[in-house]
Amino acid sequence: MMDTLRKVIVQEPHQFLLLSRTKKELLVDKMVQRMGMYPGVLTEEEFRSLGIMAPFVGDEVFVKLDRSFFIDNLDFLQGLCYRTSKMDIVARILQEPAVFGPVNNWNQTTLSQVDRFVFFLPNDKLQEISLALMTVGRIEKLFMSQRRWERGDVGIHCSDENERERVFEKQQFVLQFFLGFLKINLDSPTPMVPTCEILHTTAPSAWASNSLTSMSTSAFSNCLELMGQDPFLAPYQRSQVLNKVKEIYGPASSFSQSVISQLGRIALELSLVELSSLRLTERRSIAALGAVSGWSNRQLSAMFTVVLNSINQSPSQLDSSTLVAMGYMVCGAKSTEMNSFNAVEFSKAVLWLGQLRLTCSEDQMLALVELLAHSLAFGHMSSWGTDVFIEIGVLAAGLPDMAMSALVKEQIEGIIPAAIPLIPSDKFAVVFHHVTIHMFTYEQAAAVTKEQLSAMSDVQKTALAMVLTPWEARPVDFRGRSLGLALSHSPLCIVLGLLMLLVLPCTDLICLGT
Repeated sequence: MMDTLRKVIVQEPHQFLLLSRTKKELLVDKMVQRMGMYPGVLTEEEFRSLGIMAPFVGDEVFVKLDRSFFIDNLDFLQGLCYRTSKMDIVARILQEPAVFGPVNNWNQTTLSQVDRFVFFLPNDKLQEISLALMTVGRIEKLFMSQRRWERGDVGIHCSDENERERVFEKQQFVLQFFLGFLKINLDSPTPMVPTCEILHTTAPSAWASNSLTSMSTSAFSNCLELMGQDPFLAPYQRSQVLNKVKEIYGPASSFSQSVISQLGRIALELSLVELSSLRLTERRSIAALGAVSGWSNRQLSAMFTVVLNSINQSPSQLDSSTLVAMGYMVCGAKSTEMNSFNAVEFSKAVLWLGQLRLTCSEDQMLALVELLAHSLAFGHMSSWGTDVFIEIGVLAAGLPDMAMSALVKEQIEGIIPAAIPLIPSDKFAVVFHHVTIHMFTYEQAAAVTKEQLSAMSDVQKTALAMVLTPWEARPVDFRGRSLGLALSHSPLCIVLGLLMLLVLPCTDLICLGT
């Protein structure tokens, strides 16, 4: 049965990539055990037999990867997914004498072979690469290779936020170290000025802020939107870029709709006075700012008012397309203003708004949920099914205490993990009984915050732990007959169930090896 599963995943890896990391590792661990791959070298045949799953074997197995296979198949290996610990192992393997040896001995050919694996090296080893080798052209190629992988079928589902940030920091270090930013002479601070094309192949945030602001007016203007969309642009970089924008286009009050629509996250550095002076008359400028997260409550309030004044409408007149464009700005409305939203129009907009990590207060979330309970929207909360909860997304966190404590399994299944952290800790501990918590999926349980955990009782914590680490022995068991038990007694059900791995709890993945 495990071999059948292996073949299915190798041929159609997409569903495997959508699993949580813990489910991936549990499943591959069981598969490796059944295939007897723990002792000895991890051979090419064994590695290829696992396909996309290969890098999810235990570290103690991965480190035994056959080095000849590693050297001869770098192109193939670079297309796979690696978590932090595997990145470190790959970095060590690259430097072994039998592979490529010490970094300071690497040449152009080596760099071409190592390619994006360069970003797995620690900073102290990166500095040992010959300065003559790391030209602007070479750095561009490395950035482009990493970006192609990130946007590919594997990369888009691979790294979590922390790992993406780690790789970006390596990229930033490589660019700034080898182009001389980290060694600049303060008596002659002449920065290297990038072209707009280079920013597209690298990333604006990888460059020093004075390099960005030293670009020509035309080049800067052409790349303004790219800078605004860069998630790694630091606040101090955004601030300096915004000053350059003001030099070119004048004060915020004179910004055109086109300029506003290009600002993106750079707009986070606008003061309350500047935000209040904006004119947001077009859908594109509203949507550009509404798609940005990270606003303060006062900024959101100022922008919500600006939108109403710019389009000359009251809260009750806002249609679904405007509400969608407003995005995060919706949390700038007062609870009383939300109460006057058109319930039908808001219910049309909720499919988009529910996917955002809204920063609304508890009162605001409650007001929005009550709109959805209108008879012309989704109706009474008790009638909501899994599909409604999926559609309303994070707004499920705004359910009243009584409604949330009465949720049944089908409704809980529809709560997206992003909604869990938005539930206030004291409310979470009151409304979710330990039996309810045990109905959580792994992804929902993993989204529970430290604050929520600290407010929970011991039996609630045990229920949560049984979802997160079901392989550990527990003093209590209130699960009843599990799907895992049923599956373990039916080979046919195992095969059918394996094709629906996305919905299996970790408990059942463990049963697959029995």
